Amino acid sequence: MAIIQIKRRTSSGTGPIVGSSGTVKAGEPLIDLNGGNLYISKADKTATSANPLSASDYIEYASKANQDASVDAKITALALGTASKRNTGTSNGTVPLIGADGKLPTSIIPAVSPVTSVNSKTGAVVITLSELGGVAASTYNAHVSSNLHLTDDQRTKIANSKNVSISQGVGSYFNVTKSSFDAAVISNGLILHTIHDTNYNPTKTIYYIGIDKAKVLTPTSTIDGGTY
Repeated sequence: MAIIQIKRRTSSGTGPIVGSSGTVKAGEPLIDLNGGNLYISKADKTATSANPLSASDYIEYASKANQDASVDAKITALALGTASKRNTGTSNGTVPLIGADGKLPTSIIPAVSPVTSVNSKTGAVVITLSELGGVAASTYNAHVSSNLHLTDDQRTKIANSKNVSISQGVGSYFNVTKSSFDAAVISNGLILHTIHDTNYNPTKTIYYIGIDKAKVLTPTSTIDGGTY
């Protein structure tokens, strides 16, 4: 009758018996009462300092608790998302797969091509709104000039926007370069002032432009020591 010997690890630490002392028999089980796993010796072996017992001399069987913890740790390490817990398919709660044609199943996205024609020279395509699931062209055109889709704040900003320009008349001309402009004007002849009025949306900027009275003749100007 065969005798099965079972070794037990009751000392501190976890794992099988390892080190330079001890003897194991092939198929001999060892229960780790600390770590909770079962180890089976692979072959007969007597440990020596030159050839000690090691974990590779055993086949390890993890307990249910240790196995669950190991699987949970692996899932955490892989950072698996919720999709990893779903089956593949096309029904609710499943993950659809791309087919050999590089597309999702037609039960999810119908095979509809909105392109009605392609220009052979330019490659330009013509697409109809109806095939895109959009509104009729007449409905779209009626909405183009409407501002109903804008918020009140957006409408106010647009209403307060003005298209302003400064143009030359017969009494003025434009210099072609900045240097010629600087040479032709009175140095510091104009005085500028701005006010930012936040009562408007967007903020209204008011520019005040005046001529420096020291640069022009007035009824009280002095010329050659006399009053003009």
